[in-house]
Amino acid sequence: MGTIIRPDMLKNALGAKLAAAAAQIAELREAEEPRLTPHLNPREIIATFLAQVRGVYPIADVFGKAQAGDLVFNAWYENWRAALARPELALWDQLLHADRIQREQGHAAELIEDEISVAADPSIITHPFQRSSWPQVPKLRVRFAAYARRPASEVCDDYLKLARRFVDDFVRDHERFLP
Repeated sequence: MGTIIRPDMLKNALGAKLAAAAAQIAELREAEEPRLTPHLNPREIIATFLAQVRGVYPIADVFGKAQAGDLVFNAWYENWRAALARPELALWDQLLHADRIQREQGHAAELIEDEISVAADPSIITHPFQRSSWPQVPKLRVRFAAYARRPASEVCDDYLKLARRFVDDFVRDHERFLP
């Protein structure tokens, strides 16, 4: 069992997780740009994002069970899941269950790489007369294996929207336990 969040701190704790996840999406979008971004590691950004966004469920789970009881919280959660459209439910399940896969197989199990060519950084060119034709260098990007045709930042954005919906619905439906 996790640590129980005080009722007066619940919204702040959940909001902090969501805000930290949103900040990671901004960095990931920058890393996906078709230019060199050696200071950004998309795998690390995604790992941090997932740790933050996946943190909302355990907080709600522990708080909900402590305040409303296991049966009430479990029934609420099953009703919440039942209200999701099929694609949302698949995304939610992947978000939560991928955490188990990550622990068992490592974070790379859910990510794949693709390579694009980008212009080399102009600051490392020694011949200023070649500015119109910068050499091309390969850049690796990461994507979620389950959504290989979509940029990882778009998938993360979908995860975040669903996590926000979960938090909003949880707080609304458990308002009686909050100050």
